[in-house]
Amino acid sequence: MFSRYAAAHQNSKGPGDARPTALDIVRDEGLLGKLTDKVVLITGCSSGIGVETAKALNTTGAKLFLGVRDTAKGQAALTDILKPGYVELLQMDLNSLDSVRSAAEEFQKQSKTLNILINNAGVMATPEGRTADGFETQFGTNHLAHFLLFQLLKPTPFASSTPGFNSRVVCLSSSGHRGAGIQFDDYNFEKRDYAPWTA
Repeated sequence: MFSRYAAAHQNSKGPGDARPTALDIVRDEGLLGKLTDKVVLITGCSSGIGVETAKALNTTGAKLFLGVRDTAKGQAALTDILKPGYVELLQMDLNSLDSVRSAAEEFQKQSKTLNILINNAGVMATPEGRTADGFETQFGTNHLAHFLLFQLLKPTPFASSTPGFNSRVVCLSSSGHRGAGIQFDDYNFEKRDYAPWTA
């Protein structure tokens, strides 16, 4: 799939920029209206990539659960696609493992199926801080919260998988992790100075 778009990336961020949108890829893959029996959960849908992913996947006909920290902000960003029973907001603050647990429980009340989980939400280069559970903000939000979410939901995508459509988990990330390894004896930066780009 990526080689199909290689030429479109030749002039990225300049004249002639032809990089495909999420909707272009959905169209090119022939998925418009083709996932009407599928259920998708996406985290981080109140801005950025999450909003565009939600809008593109909405065209597939899949039932969407859109994780948002702030429901008012999520409603404002997604007002044109929200549709009760088909496209729903799911309050989930990845800064709190209790919020993740509540969101997973709410999702399981509303759906017995999960075909695609997209772990999109994340923070980057934040000032020094801790999650509600006491973890360094980036580690807790980007990694631990999504890990917990998957663990809580894991039986559902496994049960939803079929030979014709394997359930999948998509984790968005960056190459930023190459800038620093993880120090398991000090993931909270208690023994060294905090550095936003290496946290």
